[in-house]
Amino acid sequence: MKTSPHCVSKYKLGLLMGALLFVSSVIAQDISISVQNSIKLGDLAGNRKIEFGVKNIIEELLQEKGYALNPSSKNIIFAELIYMDVLKTKSNLSVFHKDNTDVVIRIKGYMDKDGKKSKPILVEGSASEVSTSTILVGTDGKFNQQNLSTAIKKACYELIQKINP
Repeated sequence: MKTSPHCVSKYKLGLLMGALLFVSSVIAQDISISVQNSIKLGDLAGNRKIEFGVKNIIEELLQEKGYALNPSSKNIIFAELIYMDVLKTKSNLSVFHKDNTDVVIRIKGYMDKDGKKSKPILVEGSASEVSTSTILVGTDGKFNQQNLSTAIKKACYELIQKINP
């Protein structure tokens, strides 16, 4: 019984793909992430949801760089949320009103690579929202979810770039 050349080429392609997959899994460096919320004041002080969100963003950034996530890895990125607040600036001129709201987050982080701790890095992310109106509108000073998300992503991206695992 003779096999067709078409079947042989599919077999060789399958072997090649398997070998490439094996090599890429061996080469990929594993890493784990630890996030701690040390914010002392405000609505997000001690909030576990913000820790989970920051950890997910950092994991996503690391996976895009080709790292494999492994909770038992000896390579650990530590991120500590140390400050988050809404900074408001208001200006009025007669009936015209302008609000500038900045969400600011500061994250301190370092990497522990095979037992060697890197120098701690402090990064800051912010996002602005400007609103104008011709009437006075009451504001409650709470976080805008979109601005908060943007500020966190900026800070996490900067942290990963500076730690450079």
